[in-house]
Parts: sequence; C-alpha cells; structure tokens
Amino acid sequence: MYWITKAITRLGHNAIITTTDRGQPETTPVGKWIDTNYGRAIYTQDLIHYLPLKVLGYAKSRLNEVDLLHLVMITYPASWMMAIINSLFYDKPMLWSSRGDLDPPMLLRSRKKKRFVIWLINQLVKKDKLYFHATCDEESTYIRNNFGKDSKVIQIPNYMELPDRAHVPKEHYFLYVGRIDPKKAIENLIEGLGNSAAFLASDFVLKIVGDYDNNYGHRLVAQVKAAELEDKVQFIGHRAGREKEELLAAAWFLIMPSHTENFGIVVIEALAQGTPVIASTGTPWSILPKSGAGYWVDNDSETLTTIIDEVLALKPEVLEQMSRNGLQLATDNFDIHAKAGEWEAAYLKVVGEVNAEEVIASEI
Repeated sequence: MYWITKAITRLGHNAIITTTDRGQPETTPVGKWIDTNYGRAIYTQDLIHYLPLKVLGYAKSRLNEVDLLHLVMITYPASWMMAIINSLFYDKPMLWSSRGDLDPPMLLRSRKKKRFVIWLINQLVKKDKLYFHATCDEESTYIRNNFGKDSKVIQIPNYMELPDRAHVPKEHYFLYVGRIDPKKAIENLIEGLGNSAAFLASDFVLKIVGDYDNNYGHRLVAQVKAAELEDKVQFIGHRAGREKEELLAAAWFLIMPSHTENFGIVVIEALAQGTPVIASTGTPWSILPKSGAGYWVDNDSETLTTIIDEVLALKPEVLEQMSRNGLQLATDNFDIHAKAGEWEAAYLKVVGEVNAEEVIASEI
C-alpha cells in the first residue's frame, strides 16, 4: 500500500492511511497523525497484532471524509470488521485487496474460522459498492469461488517503487527469499539441488533468506543435515533493506519454488537488480521465459534438478543477456510510478466518479 498511496499522491490525490507500526523503524511516531509523501498516516501499537482495535478506531473516525475505503487481506480481523462497519453505517465504496489470503493453502490454516469469516462477509457486507483487487487470474478465480461468480474484480499486478541497483559482483550462489512456510516447497528445492551432480561438484551454494525458527524451518534444517548438505545450503535468517538488495544483486539466480503464489514481489526485486529468476508454475510468472529473464517450471525436485544443471551450464554471455532482460522487464512493466494511472483509474471506477479526491487505505 505504501507504493500505491505514494504514487496516487503524486498524481494529486489525498490518501489517509491507518495501520500498525509492525515492521516500521523504531523512530516511527506512534499514535499521532503525520504528513508524509505517501499521504496522511497514523501508526498504532496494539496489544494484539491480529486485533488492532486502534487501527479500526482511527479508520472509523475518518470514514466520513473519504471517497472510498481500500482494505488489505480478507480474513484479517481489522479488514473484515471494517468492511462490516462500513456497510452497516457508512456505505462508502470499497476496494478490497486479497493479497493471497484466499489461496487454498492459506484457507486450510484455521479453516473453520476462515470459512466462518467468509460466510459472515457474504452475509453482512454490501456487494453493490464492493470491488475486489486481484493480482492475477488465479486470484480472481479464488475471489469468485468464495464470494460469488458475479463479484466485481479489478486485476492489477503488484507494482513497486524499483530500488536503486546495487552494483556488486555476481557470486556463486542461488537464492531463496521469503517466508519459511510449507506452501513455498523449499524442501523440493533442497532435494533438487542435492540430486544435481553439477551443483554438488561446483562451488555454488544455496542461500535461504527468511526466519526459519518454526516447525517447517526446523524440518528443512534436518533435511539438509540428513542429506549431508550442510556445506551447500546456508540458512541466513531474515534480511532487509540494502543488505537484502545486495544479496539479490549478487545472486546467480533467485529461485521461487512455491506450490502456489498470488504474485511474489521478490521476483521484481530480483529482476530490478539484474538477477534472473527460476519460478514455479504455481506462480503467475509465465512472462519470465517469454522475456528471456528466467524460467517458469514445475516445482517437483526432478524438474528443479534439470533446471539447475541447465543454469550451471549457461555461457557467461547468455547469463548477462538474461540479466539485462530482467532489468528491462522490471523497468517496463512493474514500476509503480509508470503504472500509477492504472491505480487511479481503478479507484475512479470504484467510486463511479471522475473527480474522486481522497482514498483511505487501512492496511495491516
């Protein structure tokens, strides 16, 4: 939402943002409105992150001022509560971004609670002024499967503010960046690498970026140990900011082996650093091979072994061309400031006007 509100603010619209301080720098002011280059914002500290009552309170206090309400994630309590409050008492047009929340693997977690929330939304949230936002065809399908085939869906990919390129030399490692979660199929990647004679005979390693202090992470560590790959697979924990950008820039390839993914912003981050990508067919990244910027393949370990062998045999000039293609792909297709007009048009469509001035974005 930060990139979206910043982009539409540049176009002359006003954005009001209510969110928690989770993930923000310690210097971020809490509990007071601040004027920023992405709108007027307030960050809250709540006793329970998954029930940020202060976010709800501040958002509710500004609803009379705005033209539309933009919510993020479907089953997050602050979002569906705000949607119900708006439908019952304010009747503002709404745009609701799923952000992968309706992916089948995600709905299996706390399944009964999430099914109840979806039922509640269907019962209490007015559909006449509700649009959903999806990032790909699959996500549009998930939305209509849960909220009806006549649900109004606006499909816009995840655009971002492209970072400055980190000019660091390439190093001999493959990179995974993201949540350490079963839906990411990292075990398939580890198995595929372990079965690649070319990988085992090389000085290449796999670096896994993400907090792995959870049950799935512990299973991956055990898998690496059992396969005697401790010298070939490195768990390096969470990384952010410039350190993450330099890791992406120096990598030979980013690999995203997920079973399912509604988008995958890290793909753009890698391409913007000139790093080609191997993405699974469970992601919406079929454009990679079409653009000469990477591979779009099945995520079983055998296929991943084959692709790793192929990548390790690439000539330097081919890799350099893929790097240039990836950078061009990111610049031409995913720069939020070049694509801001799409979001402006979406908001105007939701409010049914050509002169909407204010948006409220309630994000977690």
